[in-house]
Order: sequence, then structure tokens, then C-alpha cells
Amino acid sequence: MSKLAIITGGSRGIGYSIAEKFAQMGFNLILMAKTASNLASAKQGLLKINANISIETIAVDFSDSAAVESIAQTITEKHSNIDILVNSAGVLSIEFEHASAATLSTLFSVNCISTMVLTNAISEQMKQARSGYIINIASLAGKSHLPKIGAYAATKAALISYSESLYKHLLPHDVKVSCLCPSVVNTEMTDDGRIANQDKIQTDDLVNAVTYILTLGKGAQLPQLDIDCTPIALANL
Repeated sequence: MSKLAIITGGSRGIGYSIAEKFAQMGFNLILMAKTASNLASAKQGLLKINANISIETIAVDFSDSAAVESIAQTITEKHSNIDILVNSAGVLSIEFEHASAATLSTLFSVNCISTMVLTNAISEQMKQARSGYIINIASLAGKSHLPKIGAYAATKAALISYSESLYKHLLPHDVKVSCLCPSVVNTEMTDDGRIANQDKIQTDDLVNAVTYILTLGKGAQLPQLDIDCTPIALANL
């Protein structure tokens, strides 16, 4: 029986790269993202990699946490055994002290609240099954207290804190939790010209990290993994 993985933000960027790897590994997939057309394109590309897997796409705006909560209930009712949840959905804003209430609400809903809502539902099922792996994609910004993206960094700090608590909560139930904290990854979201794309962390680096995490045995835990970007690391020496 094929294993099932859910990937949020699965239509592009980090999420899609992880989906490509999972397709190669033979996982059936549930992809969640905002735009239906992007999801359709992602599904088409993944089926070219492996035509023998099933791929379900769910278009949902993660700024609407109530909608995500409803979908989470539907997923757990439909699928009795979910093996992996990868939370990759996220948005970036460079606003800080001038950020409006609407901007802050969207940032926290997409980057943290909706992720928590979905994860809480999936983790309860995994807890009952005493099996599963949850991988949250956070950011080193959540640990670095950067001045220019303080609002974004606060959402990632919240996700890191949640991941740490979830790890401890699920550890006695044989459910693993890892939080990846990369610095600047080469995606559309970071394509601002400040760092050459080839010098950034590549999405394949995140794929390799996830693959490594999944190879660890039952007795090994990796609750958090920091991945720095070389130009930024050198600048901070």
C-alpha cells in the first residue's frame, strides 16, 4: 500500500520540489495551495515523474484559517492513514512598523495559524495511529531578530516555538516532528536581486534535508535543523 504525504504550498517553490522527490519515492500526494491553476500544473508535472501515484489537489487560501480548518476535517475523515505532513505554505512581507492590521493578520494566518490548525488535526490522527512525520518549514529569520522583516520573523518565531512544543507533545506517541529553519532560499519569494540566486540555498538543499530526516531510524530525533546561506553567514563573521 502506497504511503500518503500532504504538502502545503505544494504547487511551487520548496513545496513543489519536495513533492517531486516524494513522487519519485512513490508517495501518493495531497497538494494544498492558493491557486487552482498552479496546482493543476503541478499535478501534471508530477504525474510525468510517476504516473502510478494518485494526486489530490486542494485550492485553499491559507489566510482563511476557518476554511483550512474545514478542509483539515474533510481530509482526516477521508484518509485514515496519513504518513507525512510537510508544511511549506508561507508568505513574505518586508513591512514592519508600517504594516497594517490586514497585513499582519495575513502574515500570521498564512505562516502560523492555518499551519497550526491543519497540523493539529493531522497530528491527532497520527497520534492515534502511533505513526507519522510532521515537517515544518520555518526560517532562520524566526531566530535572528532581523530589523527589516520583523513582522515576518515574528510569524516564523511562532512556528518554531509551536514546532518545539509539538515535538515534545508527540514524542511519547511515536510521531516525529522536525522544523527546518533555512535562511534565504532561491524561490520567487526571495528574487529581489540582493543575493545572486546561485549563491542562495537551493530548493534541492531542502529536499536533501527532508530526505535525510526521513532516513533516520526510530531511535533518532531531529527536532530542528538550521540551514544558513553562505553569503549571509560570511557577512555575519
